Amino acid sequence: MVEAYMDESGIHDGAHVCVIAGYWGSEKQWTRFENRWREILKAANEPSLKEFHSTDFWYEDDSRKGVFAKWSDAKADKFIHDLITCIVDSKVAPTDATLVVSEWNKLNLDERRFLTGGHYHPTQKKWITSGAPNKTYFLPFQFAIVNPALACSPGLHVQYIFDLHKQFRHYAIELFDLLKLDKTAEWTHRLGSLTMDNGEAAPGLQAADLFAYRSYKHAKVRIARDRPMQLNELPLLLKRLLTNIKSFQDFPFFDADGLNKALHNLPAELRTPGFTPVKIE
Repeated sequence: MVEAYMDESGIHDGAHVCVIAGYWGSEKQWTRFENRWREILKAANEPSLKEFHSTDFWYEDDSRKGVFAKWSDAKADKFIHDLITCIVDSKVAPTDATLVVSEWNKLNLDERRFLTGGHYHPTQKKWITSGAPNKTYFLPFQFAIVNPALACSPGLHVQYIFDLHKQFRHYAIELFDLLKLDKTAEWTHRLGSLTMDNGEAAPGLQAADLFAYRSYKHAKVRIARDRPMQLNELPLLLKRLLTNIKSFQDFPFFDADGLNKALHNLPAELRTPGFTPVKIE
């Protein structure tokens, strides 16, 4: 069995981007990871540190907050370095999907239906299934779920774990059930189950939290630069979190160009006027 620990960042109102990110690997890999992760937290010798949360550690400007503001720079840097090294050495694979909310809001209803699981019958000229066009987070959620399923070996199933305490948990269960009902997809038989846990009991969720947080921050920088960035251009922390990449296809970025590519199979008459057709190799 494969286990995938996932977290979200940016599903709150007013967020510029919506990110769902995490790691997947074998039970053996996760056991090795969990033992070492817990040792790192214990070695920090901070009584209040039961689990790692990025938003407890950093302010928006990346200065440290709370008890961590009292740490020396050397201690804080070593702590984060050790956590990331634990992820890297465990060989668990990263995946994330990012949606630029302002570009999503420009899409018409049919485009949003298509991107959230709706199926259109081109001959009958009608929607067979309606998708979830009002659920912004469904698009990145689909890819965060599908990527581990596509990559795992034949005969294996993926067990997905999300944070019990996050606002997203109700949506995650609903959307996962919708994906499992999709009989047209070749990967649905690999979807095991989706369960909820908390970070203290499941350290993989803490790793997903770290990755989702750094991805969310980087996404805002990428939007401001208005161009994709090469791996060697990424911030050091994010670059290290991406060490065990299986495929660059596991990191879709849905800005205007990314959404247009994702919509290439939708009939032209359903597209927003003025779109530019793309050819997918």
